[in-house]
Amino acid sequence: MSTVQAGPRQPQEPTAQPVGIDALAAHLATRSDAELAALLACRADLARPPSASFAALAARAGSRPSVETALAGLDAPTLAVAEAVVALGGTDPGEIAAALDLPGATVGEGLSVLRRLMLILDAGPVPGLSEAFGPHPFGLGPVVPAGDGSGPPPALAELHARTSSPSETGGNSETGGKYVASDPTVTAIPEIPGAPGRADADGPAAGRDPAAVSQAGLAVLDALAWGPPVGTVRTGHLPAGAAELVERGWLQRTSDAAGRTRVILPRAVGLALRGGRLMREGLAAPDPGELAVQGAAAVADQSSRQAEEAVRLVAALLAAWRHEGGAVLRSGGVGVRALARTADTVGIEPQTAATLLEAAAAADLLGLDDSGAAWVPSCEAAAWAEGGVPQRWAPLAVAWASSARTPWLVGTRNDDGSLRPVLGEDVEAPWARLLRRRILDLLAGLEEGTVVTPAWVRAALTFARPRRIVPAGAVSAVLAEAELLGLTGGGALSRAGRVLAGSSPPDVAEGVLREGAPEAPSGSETPGASIPAADLLVALEEALAADLPAPVDLLLVQSDLTAIVPGRPVPELAEVLERAAVVESRGGALTVRFTAESLRGALDSGWSAAEVRQGLERFTPTALPVALTALLDDAARHHGSVRVRDLACLLTADEATAAGIVADDRLGELGLSPVAPGVVAATASASRVLSRLRAIGLAPVLEDASGRLLLADQPETGRGGASPEPARPGSSGTVRRRRPTARELAGQVARLRAAQQALEHGAGQAALSGGGASDPVHVLALLRQAQADRSRLRLRLAGVDGAILERRVRVLAVEAGRVRLADVVRETELTAAVHRIVSVEAD
Repeated sequence: MSTVQAGPRQPQEPTAQPVGIDALAAHLATRSDAELAALLACRADLARPPSASFAALAARAGSRPSVETALAGLDAPTLAVAEAVVALGGTDPGEIAAALDLPGATVGEGLSVLRRLMLILDAGPVPGLSEAFGPHPFGLGPVVPAGDGSGPPPALAELHARTSSPSETGGNSETGGKYVASDPTVTAIPEIPGAPGRADADGPAAGRDPAAVSQAGLAVLDALAWGPPVGTVRTGHLPAGAAELVERGWLQRTSDAAGRTRVILPRAVGLALRGGRLMREGLAAPDPGELAVQGAAAVADQSSRQAEEAVRLVAALLAAWRHEGGAVLRSGGVGVRALARTADTVGIEPQTAATLLEAAAAADLLGLDDSGAAWVPSCEAAAWAEGGVPQRWAPLAVAWASSARTPWLVGTRNDDGSLRPVLGEDVEAPWARLLRRRILDLLAGLEEGTVVTPAWVRAALTFARPRRIVPAGAVSAVLAEAELLGLTGGGALSRAGRVLAGSSPPDVAEGVLREGAPEAPSGSETPGASIPAADLLVALEEALAADLPAPVDLLLVQSDLTAIVPGRPVPELAEVLERAAVVESRGGALTVRFTAESLRGALDSGWSAAEVRQGLERFTPTALPVALTALLDDAARHHGSVRVRDLACLLTADEATAAGIVADDRLGELGLSPVAPGVVAATASASRVLSRLRAIGLAPVLEDASGRLLLADQPETGRGGASPEPARPGSSGTVRRRRPTARELAGQVARLRAAQQALEHGAGQAALSGGGASDPVHVLALLRQAQADRSRLRLRLAGVDGAILERRVRVLAVEAGRVRLADVVRETELTAAVHRIVSVEAD
């Protein structure tokens, strides 16, 4: 009988098992100090808190939580190599390259990264790596001992070619009723009406190819070959096709806890059916060649105008909240109604206002008033407003790139069903900071002028970090924010955007250690070089200034009360138009309209009619139209006919006392003025007035609006006072993990070496050999190993009264924070909290 080859290479049965904790500890002890420091730098979770020994470090490095953290920083090819090591049970580069259809250099680089991260050794993967990919890596079944079957099957394509068509066997190509399993790891086995019966399954008919299977058997193989490799049928017996495959040794028959019949496709059989391949389709990064490319001039024009507009809108929002701050809700943040009112005042959408307000807060331009009841411009806002467009834009861009805020979620509902407010704590998300940085880095790696789409960016991010899930809508939102702030123009990264992207540290900051990357961080807290904050601001200012078009100082005023600036106005002209006109359109030219309301706005800001006229005439080549001057004179004539004074509180007393209070020089800071006999108005808050009056010997009392006495003073409102210090929403709950410095890493490595020397001299030798452990991480590792080996342990537990109890146990299950044990002496079952376990040693 001729041997049937399954593809170009006969797959071997995987036999390698995960390396033990002891082997990993011994391997770590042989590494150099530089390699250990590099490992701790890349896998920061291993450095915080420091491990007391190599055994403890190995237990943590080989645990699933730590391995999952390391896998989150790997790209798709490296992750596929790691899963292939688990699936194939070996680290042979040629075998992995053939199974994944990847270049040998890519596989070699992936294996090198995995070895430096201590995820695999020459002997195989660490335990946590096997657990991370689950029981069915690449959808393959378990490794089962070789049976007495007919050997591995041919590839599926060859089986289809060898198997007779349904018309020849009298069968039907349509499958009958399937059992739809609720378990996503289980495949329903199809039953084909009219499929060959038992006699046909017992052996091939005369003249039939011995490698061929029936249509029913082929349907089962089609269902299981690419996973899940476990099949379930409704009835308690096997369909004819499954029975045939079980007799050939290509399926293993089992049953689940509910008594349903299950069949499992062994790993070697699955590999043979796939032709030795692990994936249906090869790995390929999204092709940038599919994206459009626009010229540098177009990108510069669009991005610079967006940046200028963003600066103008932030200034307008600050001015709006200077007059009426954003009231803080009792639950925190500014409500949707207040946000909508502010957006309507500025003339933008609430979502745009939320994005810009969050950026302003991140740039320290907002703070809470003295009473903490409203967000108002901070003391930094005045100095910010005096700068030019580049000087005002750069802090906004830097703050946005490092912000952990998600303003696109404003107005959506949280888990409690309440709306998320702007500047509220519910809008804080630590992953947002990294997502912005990843997108900037991705765009910076493309050809200049490349226009990206959200779908392409999401696909590229997924390829770069498959196990780092990006929430739905986040990519589109971040790209929209970058466009709003002028970091991109028409979807392409701007010159300033590339400068900002260049300030990020290298891949080592994300936990990926590749060839050519620094093996350990420098003396700074963050590994890798980055541009200092002051130099970054200057670089951003210069980049934006280079893209901004040259300003013009020409204003063409028409008789219909409209005016045109043929380009970007100079700052002086822009200030006049911002105060006295309404913008109708922006773009290559600026079109404005003068109205009675806009002119009154200029007068409200403190300008006189003559100053407005002079400010406009400076930039007009001809005299102002009569219609405009008449409108201006009429607005000035009616302006101020009604006066409103901003007061914080009123004082009532007899006429003599009131006159003495107004004349007292010591109370000049209160802004006192008489409004009626015995009535004095004050611009200072009520609490300040009370304290100052008591300081000069008076005994004032506080009353409410109806004249009833209050027993307690009002809190300070801060109206009319100095601007508050900057404040950032959600900053009180934000925790950023500080990466250890090179000196700290060197100290940890030195302590590990000292512990190793002590162990080699006999101190704690039992812990190193796996005989005992007291470190919680090492304890968990030994418990899991004992569960897998079904070995006995001697456990010392701390009771509720503090007494130490010793038990001889067998581990039944290791769960989150606790372990289920079987006491072999008392023949009882107990559950113990992990933190109560004092020590563990082999029995």
